[in-house]
Amino acid sequence: MYAPRVLLWLAGIAGFALTVVFLSTGTPAPGIACLVLALTAPGAAEVYADRRRRNDWFASEFGTFEGFRRSVDVDAVRRLRDEDGVVAAVRSLRKRYPRLPLAEAARLVREV
Repeated sequence: MYAPRVLLWLAGIAGFALTVVFLSTGTPAPGIACLVLALTAPGAAEVYADRRRRNDWFASEFGTFEGFRRSVDVDAVRRLRDEDGVVAAVRSLRKRYPRLPLAEAARLVREV
């Protein structure tokens, strides 16, 4: 469950260490590549963790997409989508359910 997150953090830490090694030996190209890895890997790890948390919440709260659909007032979502647009309807769903994954909100708005 947490293995990808841990591996990405370890890659970031290793990237910083390798950056120091490469830059101190006078080879800047690999050092810059390692610096980019060191800066992006922890961010990717946290994005992964956030998505995982949201998906786990969705699965525990609703079980399936149909369970989610049954718990939402689809007529209100349809009316909001028709009047204000898809983005406003998705935003409204995400305000009502703050942990709702974006993909599930967009799917509901698209299907109603």
